[in-house]
Amino acid sequence: MAKKKQKLSYEEAILELESIVSLLENGELSLEESLTEFKKGVELYKHCYDILNNIEGEVKIILDNGNDNIEEMDFNVNS
Repeated sequence: MAKKKQKLSYEEAILELESIVSLLENGELSLEESLTEFKKGVELYKHCYDILNNIEGEVKIILDNGNDNIEEMDFNVNS
């Protein structure tokens, strides 16, 4: 990875992950190279997952309750 994993934005990490998937799909890497790229891909996946989990915790839904009051509620994808 050109940048350290922690400094990659979500978009940068996804681009690197897509690049790794392409490398693995073309079948031209040795077994050892494939394993190295696979491990990088797993780390990038975990990084993206962590970013999404952190953002999910910050997302708020703002509701207008009809009384000119705005109410904030935690966003829950399961509801």
